[in-house]
Amino acid sequence: MRFLKSKVLWLTIYAIGVTFVFLYLLFPSALVLQQLEASADSAGFNLKAGFLRPSLPLGIKLKDLTVRLAPTPADVFFQGELLDLQVSPVSIFQKHKTIHFKGKAYSGNVDGHAGFLSLAQMNLPAEGKINFQNIDLARYSPTGFLLFKGMTGLARGSAFYVMNDAAIQNSVGKLSLYLSRGVYPLTEPFLGMSRIEFDRGEIQAQLKNGSVTLDKFEIYGAQMNCFLNGSISLADRVDESRLNLKGVLEIAGKNKIKMNVTVGGTLAQPLFRYI
Repeated sequence: MRFLKSKVLWLTIYAIGVTFVFLYLLFPSALVLQQLEASADSAGFNLKAGFLRPSLPLGIKLKDLTVRLAPTPADVFFQGELLDLQVSPVSIFQKHKTIHFKGKAYSGNVDGHAGFLSLAQMNLPAEGKINFQNIDLARYSPTGFLLFKGMTGLARGSAFYVMNDAAIQNSVGKLSLYLSRGVYPLTEPFLGMSRIEFDRGEIQAQLKNGSVTLDKFEIYGAQMNCFLNGSISLADRVDESRLNLKGVLEIAGKNKIKMNVTVGGTLAQPLFRYI
């Protein structure tokens, strides 16, 4: 094959390779990071990263990333050790501009994609999906969400949502979450117990019409089991979303003791009532 022996071919490949190396070395990382921080700030987020580097073929890589909500800068929304973002070139000609991501966070791994109406400015994704595994819940403690404060264990699962228009009330989504080897602290003691030590757990929830339907919340432990279902009415501030859950707490043993429980209030201030 004569074309493989062509000097012009190899010189062209060499020139392209050298060009890519120079573009990589001369990539304005500091300037891009400043622009990314400014875009996040205009969207109501506070974004900080240890460094930003280009990532082949069409992306960037962020290390020691922290995202906070601008109105409550003390609250950490997301904290990742490493996050690689890649723009899908095909999606540029489609309705949703897709960014694929993968990385490490909370001692585990995450990957998925997010679809935006425009890449020119930072807004909430119009649709997205995330897969996660081996997430250390002890390292992820969302401030202001007392319902989950102090929870430990490992989590894996997936979630997706599609925003049909600008209003979250018309969005749909689904969450599948599996838990193992952890502790769920009770905000109020139950029969002298202040926490549930569980071996495994499962949460299944759906988002529709501005409300989250909790189809399944099951936690199984050596001493106690917990079963809940119901709904969560979303508010503009997520921590103010109203809870309407009910279920059963079950003490394991020869003669199982069962007690009905209802959970009201908000995500920030849940109210437990044992019946």
